Parts: sequence; C-alpha cells; structure tokens
Amino acid sequence: MSLYRQAGRTRASVIAGVAVAGLLVGGGIGYAIGRSSAPDPTAKDVVARLHDNLAPVANGLELLPTEYPQAYSGAGNESAAVKGDLAKIRQGIDAARDDLAALDPRGARGLQDEIAQLEHAIGAHAPPADIREHVRTANEALAQVPGGS
Repeated sequence: MSLYRQAGRTRASVIAGVAVAGLLVGGGIGYAIGRSSAPDPTAKDVVARLHDNLAPVANGLELLPTEYPQAYSGAGNESAAVKGDLAKIRQGIDAARDDLAALDPRGARGLQDEIAQLEHAIGAHAPPADIREHVRTANEALAQVPGGS
C-alpha cells in the first residue's frame, strides 16, 4: 500500500467547495450592491403602509360598541365576534408597531396603552358603557398616530 499521492491531482470535492464558496461570495456581493441602490421608502410610503396596517384596528373599534353589549348580556354568539374584533385590533397593532415606534413613539405607547385598557375591561366583563368609553379613547389615540386617521 502506497502512502504517497501523485503531485498535481486535485480532488473533485476541493474544486466543488471552492466553486460553492465563490458562488456564495458573489451572491452576497450582488445582493449588497442591489440593496444599496434600492430607493428608501418615503415618509408618505410609510404612512400609507401604517394606514393599511391600522385599518383592522379602526374596523375592530368600530364593531365593538355594537357587538359587546350583546356579548355582555349573553345573547347569541357575540362573544366570539368580540374576540375576533380584539384579534383584529391586536394584529393591526402588531403589524404597525415598528413603524409607529420609529415615527411617533409616544403616540404608539398611548395607543397600545388604550388598547390594553380596553382588552382588560372586556376581560373583566365591564359594563357596555365602560367599553364605549374605552373605545372612544382608543379611537382618539388612533387618530393621533401617523396613518391612524
């Protein structure tokens, strides 16, 4: 058995490894160059995206004053509708969180606080009049943030 290798022979796996490394480096450079030339979104674009993301919040807040009193009295299947409204509101807040925090941190915190108080009141089975008041203050907070009107 020979322990010697022939000079000048390169293994196929070494060639394949070098080729893959070259492709990865080239792809990374191409991505970096392409991304650096992409236009930054304008403030108008960000506000439009926020408006789209916050639309479910406005929709959920609009429906709660109608659906919650029926759920409160135990009529029909309105408690599922109220849960659905709250899920829509949470989803909209989550989708807008980063942009809101960047554009209006104080307004974002205020809106999130109002929504949290509304959720707490619903969870505590507060009277419908209290929920209407929470919805009113949440709508005011929503109107104050970019894209929320």
